[in-house]
Amino acid sequence: MALGCLGTFARVAGAQSTAGGPADSSTPSTIDTSLGPISGGTRYIGLSGAFIAIAEGNEGIAINPASDAVRLGYSWHTWDYGLGIDFSVGAWLPKNDVYNRPSSSSTKKSSAFFGSLGANVYYEYAGLGLAAEAQSNAATAQDQSQGLAPTQLTANYGMVHASLAYGFNSGQLALGAGPRLVGMRLGGSSSSSLFSTAGVGYEAGVIWKPTDAQYRLAAAVKSPITATVPGAAGAAPTKLHVPWEVALGFAYQFGGRPLNPRLLTVTDVARSKTGGSEPSKAQLDAAETELFDRYERRERFYLMLTSELHVVQGSGAHIGLNWADTVETSSRPLASPRLGVESEVIPQHLKLRGGSYYESARVAQTNGRFHGTGGLDVRLFEWSAFGLLKPFDFWQLSLAADAARSYLNTSFSIGFWH
Repeated sequence: MALGCLGTFARVAGAQSTAGGPADSSTPSTIDTSLGPISGGTRYIGLSGAFIAIAEGNEGIAINPASDAVRLGYSWHTWDYGLGIDFSVGAWLPKNDVYNRPSSSSTKKSSAFFGSLGANVYYEYAGLGLAAEAQSNAATAQDQSQGLAPTQLTANYGMVHASLAYGFNSGQLALGAGPRLVGMRLGGSSSSSLFSTAGVGYEAGVIWKPTDAQYRLAAAVKSPITATVPGAAGAAPTKLHVPWEVALGFAYQFGGRPLNPRLLTVTDVARSKTGGSEPSKAQLDAAETELFDRYERRERFYLMLTSELHVVQGSGAHIGLNWADTVETSSRPLASPRLGVESEVIPQHLKLRGGSYYESARVAQTNGRFHGTGGLDVRLFEWSAFGLLKPFDFWQLSLAADAARSYLNTSFSIGFWH
């Protein structure tokens, strides 16, 4: 979720009230993090955020808590783990507009920088995920004749997701839930902190992935979060509001490559050859080699279509980030339909993905905008890091871009080719 700082507080900004009159210091003001351009890992961006049904691994933790129980095709140990990191930059255009502001806005340019770190731990059909996301947004406004507002506002926004999931019916029905914690620091052009706050909410998800079938169905819901900062003497408090979210998704994969492979561990294979008795270290190593060979021999070509309908709570009226103009935002739920496609076009060397999504208009006097996204994974050199990365020791570069009217965001990550 991209951070959309659609409000700042009147007592600092000297802004107008939502009725167009003087700001009322007794009325609470709200910083609202409404739906905007997507932000996340390279695969997520490349697929236009149509990710709820195929959420898995490190990128899936923040999207669907049920993804913690989705074992990847190359995860064949009873105990297993995964780590991942991503970065994205949305500040390339001279008039980059993260917030999709009206043409009359005094905001000249806005930018966003995003980073995430995720970790998974698996035990058979159970999984635990922990992800931390950090985003820094900035907006530069024209100078105000009254001198009441800073010319630049920055928002440092962090979200931590912790979830636990289990795959019922041999992993075919994954259910997951857990808390999400948000923190935010708002600052002016002087680098001083205007305020900081934190809050907690909850999220839950489900993924239905019948074994050996080529489709998935999924849904996720995230509760709203409201955190309050007490006002100064005689002033109303300031609130940070993270809206509720609901997402529904469907994915289908063409080709011989399995989308929902059955979980088969090294221990399972070794015991099948020992008549059920406890296997030796050599037998376990032989079983791992066999599973790796099976994985390498699988069909490489596939064409996956994935879709999602993402709905987020509307925010109502707020004082705007342009510091002087009144902003009226939608009080109705905002919908973002998303569609993505992915394929391994050059076996063992190149994967391509692309898609499109709609960003609903959050502010009066603006229109929603369609985004086009694209991305790729390319296999690089082989290096086992002194034997630590065997058997998957080919490195991978992943790139993604998201473009729309007055907006461009790019993302990159380094990982391992699977």
